[in-house]
Amino acid sequence: MDILVIAAHPDDEVLGMGGTIKKLTKQKNKVHLCVISDGAAVVKDKKALIEKRRKACLKSGKLLGISTFDFLMLPDMKLDDIPQLQINLQIEKLIKKYNPSTVYTTPYSDFHKDHQKIHECNLVATRPASSKVKHVLSYEIPGTVKSTYSPTVFEEITSKELNDKIIAFKFYTTEIKKYPHPRSIESIKNLSMHRGIESGVKNAEAFRLIRSIND
Repeated sequence: MDILVIAAHPDDEVLGMGGTIKKLTKQKNKVHLCVISDGAAVVKDKKALIEKRRKACLKSGKLLGISTFDFLMLPDMKLDDIPQLQINLQIEKLIKKYNPSTVYTTPYSDFHKDHQKIHECNLVATRPASSKVKHVLSYEIPGTVKSTYSPTVFEEITSKELNDKIIAFKFYTTEIKKYPHPRSIESIKNLSMHRGIESGVKNAEAFRLIRSIND
């Protein structure tokens, strides 16, 4: 089965569903990753950071078993300035290329405008009138949110899959923060346990179901 994961920035995929990606690839699914932005906002040496985060994404993704990588390289923190149609068309092109049964996208619940924009673009790109995508879900990205993230789907992950998620995230050396920051290693583990408690398992990742079409 082909699965497409859409990330606004390199590291969204690991933070949001790294354990689930590992689980899916272990089950012999082909996971394709599309990173929309270049992942470098206003920094002194933008070119170097872009390349550093791209390499981190490749290393991280290979550890998780991701099959293919597409980097659209649109400007980080400026996706709101790009016509939605332009992004929609690029996502639709990838959907036609990989023909995924399931698409995972960024959440709409946090303050990051890039996450909101990509969420909206995916709603259009995966609409039944123009795609064969059966299932669309948004994953949870830890951080400050404008509204409480209320999951409707929980994916149980093993301790090994959680550990692989942590190792994969550590490739993003510029993104690791100190506890109690949501992007600290401790916080990632705590969130996994919290979602596990909510769903009656040891560890889990949380998702919101956007659409599911059953045959």
